Amino acid sequence: MIRKAYILPLLIFIFNMSTWEIVAQTSRYEGRFADNLDGTFTNPVILADYPDPDIIRVGHDFYMVSSSFTTVPGIPILHSQDLINWKTIGYAYDRLPQNPGYDMQENKVMYRGGSWAPCIRYHKGMYYICFCTPSEGFFVCRSNKPEGPYEMTSFGTELYDPSMLFDDDGRIYIAHGANTIYITELTEDARSIKKAPQVVYSSSFGTPYEGSHIYKRKGWYYICNTTRGYNGIQVCMRSKNIYGPYETKLLSGDDMNYSGCGLHQGGFVELENGETWFFTFQDRDYIGRVPVLQPVTWKDEWPLFGDPQNYMKAQVTCRKPSVKHHSKPSLPLGSDNFEKSTLGLQWQWNHNPDNTLWSLKENPGHLRIYASTSKDILHARNTLTTKILGNASIGTIKINTRHMKSGDVAGITMFNIPYAWLGIVKEDSIQRIAMCNNGTIIDTSEPINGNIFYLRAQVTEDGETIFSHSTDNEKYTVLGEPFIMQFTVKTFLGNRYGLFCFHSGNGKGGYCDFDEFILNSEYGPANHHPAEKEISFCAYDDQRAPDKSRKTEKRPHQYLFRLRNNQFVTFNHICFNRPSQSVTLKANIQTGGIIEIREKTPQGKLIAECRLQPSQNHILSDSYQTYSFPLFESITGDKSLCFIFKGGNEPLFHLDWFRFNYE
Repeated sequence: MIRKAYILPLLIFIFNMSTWEIVAQTSRYEGRFADNLDGTFTNPVILADYPDPDIIRVGHDFYMVSSSFTTVPGIPILHSQDLINWKTIGYAYDRLPQNPGYDMQENKVMYRGGSWAPCIRYHKGMYYICFCTPSEGFFVCRSNKPEGPYEMTSFGTELYDPSMLFDDDGRIYIAHGANTIYITELTEDARSIKKAPQVVYSSSFGTPYEGSHIYKRKGWYYICNTTRGYNGIQVCMRSKNIYGPYETKLLSGDDMNYSGCGLHQGGFVELENGETWFFTFQDRDYIGRVPVLQPVTWKDEWPLFGDPQNYMKAQVTCRKPSVKHHSKPSLPLGSDNFEKSTLGLQWQWNHNPDNTLWSLKENPGHLRIYASTSKDILHARNTLTTKILGNASIGTIKINTRHMKSGDVAGITMFNIPYAWLGIVKEDSIQRIAMCNNGTIIDTSEPINGNIFYLRAQVTEDGETIFSHSTDNEKYTVLGEPFIMQFTVKTFLGNRYGLFCFHSGNGKGGYCDFDEFILNSEYGPANHHPAEKEISFCAYDDQRAPDKSRKTEKRPHQYLFRLRNNQFVTFNHICFNRPSQSVTLKANIQTGGIIEIREKTPQGKLIAECRLQPSQNHILSDSYQTYSFPLFESITGDKSLCFIFKGGNEPLFHLDWFRFNYE
């Protein structure tokens, strides 16, 4: 067999692994990893949908689990040695149990169902993963290997958002509940309930108080919880007795650098050297819910996280955890040429698959999906999905339609509710390419000949998907309209690339062969910005006090808002691949003022002075304009820059983006 070749994503920089020194960088990135290769990392740790994370340390190794809802295999298990760079190593289970809706029987579906809020623990040589489902209740999985396989036990009762604690005396407790938090004791083999749930706390927050993570440290029992939902806050309560009474403390209400989305629903993990790190997630709209990591300062035995000088301020960029082993920069997502006999770990089916209707062996080097009858893609069996990678990425499939039959539809989807797809639609002997937006066909091509097609879904930083197609993988034609991606509680999932084939007519369908899936994400360190790119002022590494706002609610475009005198933002790595003589920025002038651009700090060398003054007949409005200013001297290389805002009357201005210009 001739092995298919890829042009793999490249790291377009040179660095010394022993010193983590960046030497040069020349490429515009469309994806990112958190490791900045200079001893720091930039949140989020993974810019992809890993909701409800839970993390443990076993020796030098860290393991993370995450909710997967109705995607299977379920509950991804990730491994890292530094808490920053993660790889998927397995799943807790292969199929969702007990409910025929997970198999899409009788035209039923179970969106919002499946695994919620898993917890992972290690005790006496065994790994335990517990989770709940809304309909089937509480489950415990166990294995002597972190990657599995796991044995699953169903308890037949609901323990909502569970977290497991192995106490010093060997007793096993589950903290769980919403608004009312309970402690339930399990038998010593963790296979049944020993003692009925007991109430330990009743919330008065007025919004769901949930997402328990339970720990014991220095004689204190800690239960970390979240409340307030989308713009969540992180709360912790503690007691010297597992059954209370508990006292509570607010740990964070900060939205870091994404307006209106607080860090929440997490817990903490302790390192071998005694350091503690707090993990949470943050809603990132169309991307989903992304994992975030913050350093902990213990004060009066409370785990205060974020900036050590102001624990209520979350850190965007901070030093990496002090561990003995550092993982190489990595992402848990990527391309697949389907040459292995098993699916890659980046893939999950929508609901349980029908294993008689797909194959990697019938045509080696291809994924074959048989078309089962369905009224739409939401009810179609065997849609294979993988998470999108933020902020922007491109998914491309190569598809062979030779064996499709009349009534078959196959292609690439941006899967969620709502959804969109670009596919080959076969009617009698005629093939067309169609773009569908949430059940409505928006556009179709003229009849097309041939069997080999390339279909592409491009995710933009504005949270839209642009679909296009090609016959040669070089010239692409856009079809349809931009699809506005959303995150909704109808699935609790971020958007996903998907490969699908279903039959919408009468009779029996055919099948489609997928040759490869390419995830195009030229990737690099998260805080390394090519100077010529439009860089959001909200993509800072550090800041003092500026507010952020969104132009449209729950859309990703944001800006610095109502800036005041002596506020500032810093960017640690602005990368110039040749000398630059000027800077352009997009601003909305209010009362006006000056932006000083300095090296590294507010006291550093002055690079430019940008005077943003209102005109004589200036009227305050929401309009933004671009303004360009010369630099005092040309700059090149990798620079750390600080933007300081100066002026009298406030607010001075709102700021959208900046870029440096090459003459």
